Amino acid sequence: MEELFALQQQLAEIQETSTKYRLSDRIIIDLIEKLVKEYDLKVYHSTDGQSLVTPNQLSKEIHQLILSNKRVAVNQLPDILGIGFDKIEGQIEKDSNGWDVVRMQDEMMSHDYILNVCEEINEDLQQKSIISLQEIMQKYALPMQFVQKYVLQQVGTIIQGVLNEDKLTTVTYLEIITAKLCGILRATLSPISFIKLNKDLEIQNSQKICEQLLITKQLDGKIISGQYVSSRFIQSQEAQVKSFFEQNSYVEYDKLYQQFFIQKPKEYLKQMFKDNVIFLDTCGFSRDALLSKQDQIQELLINEGHTNLQEILPVILSDQDIETLFSLMQLNNCEYSNFMIYNKAFLDKLALAFKDKIIESIYQNPQKLIEQQQNQDDTVQDIQASAGGFANKKNKKQQQPQKKKQQNKQELFTNKEITDLLTQKKLVEYNDCVDELFQFLQPRLSTLYEQIKIELFESKKSASSQVIQEIQKKIEDMALGLMITQRSLQKIQQECHEVNTKVLVDNCLFGYRLLVENLVVITCKKYNIQLPQNLFADPNHPSVVNGQINFGLQKSGRVFLNKVALGEAILFLPKEQQKALKDTMELYTKKSLDILSQHTFFDVFNLKVQLDKKNDRNLLLFIKHHCKEYIKQRQNEIFDENVFNQIILAMSTDLGLYFVGNYDQQFYSALKQIVYELQSDKQIKTILNNIIHSINQQLEITAEAKELLELLKLL
Repeated sequence: MEELFALQQQLAEIQETSTKYRLSDRIIIDLIEKLVKEYDLKVYHSTDGQSLVTPNQLSKEIHQLILSNKRVAVNQLPDILGIGFDKIEGQIEKDSNGWDVVRMQDEMMSHDYILNVCEEINEDLQQKSIISLQEIMQKYALPMQFVQKYVLQQVGTIIQGVLNEDKLTTVTYLEIITAKLCGILRATLSPISFIKLNKDLEIQNSQKICEQLLITKQLDGKIISGQYVSSRFIQSQEAQVKSFFEQNSYVEYDKLYQQFFIQKPKEYLKQMFKDNVIFLDTCGFSRDALLSKQDQIQELLINEGHTNLQEILPVILSDQDIETLFSLMQLNNCEYSNFMIYNKAFLDKLALAFKDKIIESIYQNPQKLIEQQQNQDDTVQDIQASAGGFANKKNKKQQQPQKKKQQNKQELFTNKEITDLLTQKKLVEYNDCVDELFQFLQPRLSTLYEQIKIELFESKKSASSQVIQEIQKKIEDMALGLMITQRSLQKIQQECHEVNTKVLVDNCLFGYRLLVENLVVITCKKYNIQLPQNLFADPNHPSVVNGQINFGLQKSGRVFLNKVALGEAILFLPKEQQKALKDTMELYTKKSLDILSQHTFFDVFNLKVQLDKKNDRNLLLFIKHHCKEYIKQRQNEIFDENVFNQIILAMSTDLGLYFVGNYDQQFYSALKQIVYELQSDKQIKTILNNIIHSINQQLEITAEAKELLELLKLL
């Protein structure tokens, strides 16, 4: 470098001399080109084109620059020397092997530099006792490969220390750390992790050092799962585990593994406690403690009616552990859900608190009583249908949606209603897990509801059975009379055209309506249906009293306020009865007399109505009675030739009767019997003469009529 500076100085002096001794630049260039061609001279141009340099000179300048700077980046040489990078790179590759330098990637450094670095590392090592290779790499910006190749070669010479894995330490460092670690492990009373030791002592091989100490018997213990466990700890381990188990009734597997360093907790507990341990998912639980807890729970159920397992069992138990322990308890007469246990007697007591509410609900909705009886009847029919041994596939398909419907049946009371009532009666508190309580009370409330419904139904049924029988008999008489009337009207309309039957038809239709009203009444009594009072008519109202008609020997009048009220009352009845009465009311509205021609009508209401001989006899007795009374009341009147028609009209209009006699010999026989009964009365001569005169006026005299005339003449 100094020679270069000298040449530059000489060049400057030459340039300052007089021009008469200096060559021009052009001549110099020509001389150089001639030397290059004739003598094979090789030169490099500078980057500015103002100077030339030979390869040997460039090599010397590069070498000299590295030796002077000790560490030079190759990419900085073009700027320093003014020569292109490719020329410099080629010259380094050619001549660097003979230099006392080292190439590290894109840097050149002298051996003196490397030795100086090693001396600095040695100074730091003696002060710190330990230096990591990573620290050396970061401080001197050297790659690991370079450190291993050039720096670590000086360990034991310039660097006074030893290589321990990826760290440099002094010769005495290992002895110091070994002594310190030995003291710590001897003093420890519990297992200690080698990871913690490595962190505290800033080392990485504490476990290896411990293994050497155990081999040389400087330590008395074991290495278990990356931890050092002293013999003293192992000796006290059994006593600690036993004490913890007896005090807490359980011991966790994790605790045995982590704190007591027991590799197989279940086998260890089995060996120590034999059959007095229950192996749960998270811990081993004392069987004796479980029996004690069972007695405690039983006492709580008797005294308080309920308890929470989570409050009785240890908090460390998982949900599955609690479920397992409950399954092992022998608890009777209790319900369990979501860790809550309820005494069945306590639940039954709570359910009874809703009895008044249930009764009130039933009375507010009497239709449910009807559904109860229908469900019972359907159940009996299903049993009878399946008695053949083979079930109908269609029935099975129908039963499935019914089951789903029953399962999805709405609860009688909501959760809030149950909670409010029970807390109001001070039977439970708001924190008594009302959700679980709601779950258990619902089926009990449903059962209680059904029981109360049946009891009410049976009590009402037995109390009103006599009344129902009387109404049933009355309705059957009404139905029988209506059937006879219907036939009589048909005969009169066919054979007596001169008789105006409009009044008879109106009376008969009114009888149909009264029949419907009485059927509504008896159905309500059978099923304990309470109808709104605003639907009923006042029995003492003049329109009701004057509108009564005879049924047999009894009078009957309107029950409901009007036809609209009757229609509303029908809607309270079961579906089958509703349909039958709705159809009847449609015929009534159309003024049709075919109401009783449908036998299904009698079946729906279980009516026993037949026109047999007994009924015929009763009919004749009935006609006889009313005809007799009619004749006695009109003994001063003279009947015209239509005496029978006049009697019929009088019976239907004046007496309000719609029971009319057949226009045949049976009616004559009735009149004949009346004459016999009236023969002791001396005031009937005029009546008899009138009757004889009326009979003689008939166009057709039957044998019965002739017999009656002969009898009257004898009187």
